[in-house]
Amino acid sequence: MPRCPSCHSERVVKNGSIHTGKQKFACKACGRQFVE
Repeated sequence: MPRCPSCHSERVVKNGSIHTGKQKFACKACGRQFVE
């Protein structure tokens, strides 16, 4: 699992994917969503 780019936490969960097929993640520590 990647680390959160905002708070660098490892508490990251998969949160679906975007239209290009890239995986979307959500950080449980800060609530931020990001694409890896």
